[in-house]
Amino acid sequence: MSRVGVRVSWLAIAVMILLSANSYITSGGGSIDAWALLLLIPLPLSYIISEKTKIEGSNNEKLEKWEDSNEDFIEIEKEADNPLEAGFDIPIL
Repeated sequence: MSRVGVRVSWLAIAVMILLSANSYITSGGGSIDAWALLLLIPLPLSYIISEKTKIEGSNNEKLEKWEDSNEDFIEIEKEADNPLEAGFDIPIL
């Protein structure tokens, strides 16, 4: 079902672009309808993006394996160098 919805969304985007171009050409560039149709394009585009994230979101196995592999690293405690030994002056307030 999601493939049909994605294809319909792409078709809607193409139709909106064609209708916008037609409206722009027929009105000589003075129609606000052409720009209104272009502003509606993010609606079907958001549906396409949400469907892709649903499909990719179900593949969390890779993420779990990645998190497990991070446990192999050993944390090294780092200490900052003494600023006086590094050559910095202490500011006097």
